[in-house]
Amino acid sequence: MLHIPTLFLVLAPLLRSDDPTMEYQSGGFELDHLFVAVPGPDVGASALEGAGFLAGPSNRHPGQGTESRGILFENVYLELIWLSDPQEAASPPIQRTRLGERLAPGSEACPFGLGLRRQAEIEVRLPFESWEYRPPYLPEGLYFRMGVNSENLGEPLLFFLPWLSEPAWPTPEHPNGTKRVTALAMALEGKDQASPTLASLADAGIASFSWGSPYFLDVELDEGRLGRTLDLRPEIPLRLSW
Repeated sequence: MLHIPTLFLVLAPLLRSDDPTMEYQSGGFELDHLFVAVPGPDVGASALEGAGFLAGPSNRHPGQGTESRGILFENVYLELIWLSDPQEAASPPIQRTRLGERLAPGSEACPFGLGLRRQAEIEVRLPFESWEYRPPYLPEGLYFRMGVNSENLGEPLLFFLPWLSEPAWPTPEHPNGTKRVTALAMALEGKDQASPTLASLADAGIASFSWGSPYFLDVELDEGRLGRTLDLRPEIPLRLSW
């Protein structure tokens, strides 16, 4: 996360439209990327490569105590993120995100995060309360708006990237031909008691959630036209369908 591909490197049905630029849009913002915690840099790598996905190299987030790899699509990217320095993650600038607990191997915390960007030339008013997060690796003057549910370890981490209004990465040609994220479904543990922060995304049409089963993220690509799937459980609570 909070990776910035070169510059920088849910869930539920997408907002559907004949115009692909309308995916994930509501209230002047749209989904930029999502992350899932993994135990380390090589977890799932061979399975992803074998299924025809290109994952980028590891990227360190200095001062945040994390590293990640991105799988980039035209509209959204999927970030595999892991804890690399627990002391950095526990430092005062980072601690409120609870990334140390979220990403720790064997953690029972929600392993997911959702990053939003604004739509081009649209002034955004976020539907949730937030706080300013300035990790050490960000260039001066840039910051995230972090959802106030950040310390709720049963919910995904929500954050907004106010400087972005379009994908900030070149799209690779995946050998399996996948292009776009077209739907997401997220299962959360516990009872159906969303915080106001999380509920605001559902109310805005960005996300819907289900509760009562193990954490799981289902990512649909290109409307699942080819009928193929890659299930990375139990190593990663993630399935890709295309």
